[in-house]
Amino acid sequence: MWPANVSSSHIVTFIIVALLMSLGVAALVNRNPSLIGMSGIVYVIPTVVAIALNILHHKAVSNVYQPVFSGTTKQSILFAILYPAAFVIVIAAIALASGKAAFASGNLPSMLEMLAALVFTILLMVMAFGEEYGWRGFLLPALAARYGQLRATIIVGLIWAMYHLPADILVNKGSANPWLACLVQVASVFIMAFPLSYCYFQTKGSIAGVILFRAIWDIAHILVLGSENSEARTVLAGNYTLFNIIPLDLALGVIAAIAFACILARNDVAAKEKA
Repeated sequence: MWPANVSSSHIVTFIIVALLMSLGVAALVNRNPSLIGMSGIVYVIPTVVAIALNILHHKAVSNVYQPVFSGTTKQSILFAILYPAAFVIVIAAIALASGKAAFASGNLPSMLEMLAALVFTILLMVMAFGEEYGWRGFLLPALAARYGQLRATIIVGLIWAMYHLPADILVNKGSANPWLACLVQVASVFIMAFPLSYCYFQTKGSIAGVILFRAIWDIAHILVLGSENSEARTVLAGNYTLFNIIPLDLALGVIAAIAFACILARNDVAAKEKA
């Protein structure tokens, strides 16, 4: 079944084309900043490449939509909703307990803003689809069939981080410490691969859960903690770093990534014993 039985040449093609296109877009925008609007194309490149490979593999378009909803499970949907919410709540609790943040009662979202957040969640799911059909809908299961869940997750996480690195460099080149900012962002992308993999492997080949996961993750962060470099209204106002350098997101994410890595490793052992 595609993509587990896809050829190695297709996997290599996907990785090379995605990375080169990401680098090319960043280089083009760096040379001509007026083209910054086209940088959003990086959020659709993985899906476009994966769909093209799907069509080449099947010599038809009939299976293009299969990875989206086919095989969705209640477990994956519940995880996609509860994990991002719990993650943000833990960060908020740590920030409050440490005195780094304070509850901003005047910033509680109104009913209209909550409805807007629901609409925005749908838009974020559309954006996430632009990446996830490629990363978790194609590359992860293709590699997992060869190397197991844990190693596949590590490889996808590294490639995903490399894919976003050119854009990170471009965005942070004017900051006080651009390389530190890039390192934090690359590390954050890499560790995010672990809960997303867990969510995907709770399904029977569907990316609906991971798309919802990413949308809920963004909405929860924006509503409670605020979006990076913005003046968005937030429930908590304050500082969310350790030693004023390490984001709480990253520190907690590393702990979570280790836990999910252990689960994925156990799944690999169980799969070998079954075989």
